[in-house]
Amino acid sequence: MPISDARPSDLDLFHALIELLNAGESLDKISTRHLLTQADVSKSTFYRHYADKFAFYDWVADYLLSQLQDTDYHAATPLSFYKRYFEKCQTYRLAYKSFIVNNHWLEFEKRLLDVGMANYTAILSRIDQPDIPVATIASYIVSAHVGMAINWLRTDDSSTPDELAKQLTRLTTGALAAYHIDFAALFKLDVGHN
Repeated sequence: MPISDARPSDLDLFHALIELLNAGESLDKISTRHLLTQADVSKSTFYRHYADKFAFYDWVADYLLSQLQDTDYHAATPLSFYKRYFEKCQTYRLAYKSFIVNNHWLEFEKRLLDVGMANYTAILSRIDQPDIPVATIASYIVSAHVGMAINWLRTDDSSTPDELAKQLTRLTTGALAAYHIDFAALFKLDVGHN
């Protein structure tokens, strides 16, 4: 089922999970019964769609990734784009943190990198400069972006999405300038294709 077709019960369960995480519960310690009670979802509804809480957590991981994949931010600049990205991370910060640090979802971080690589490879491929090592630049930028976001989540860094967006924009602008790529112009090139 596509994430965009989430059932109301899925979203009730998701929001209940977020409430439990925000209340200090650990992802591994939350029981299915506690989750169902918090969500006011029946046991039969839950088990009609999920084999267990881990199958639901897989759906949650997909949902969280889909939130970051949504590039329809209507941003005019790289700074506003990144600010929106970090605002999305902030909205479900404890959920992202739980999935990143939990040993059951080690692939979550890899999936973040894969999504970023696909996006930046597509963006950089639009540059009409044959000497640009697209995969290398995309890998460098994405690793830095995901690394910065993960560090922010893991360490409970108090930086705001605006502060992080400014830092990330400055770092990315510098990295791209080494190849004579204007980040703002590149961003406008990509926005025109959305």
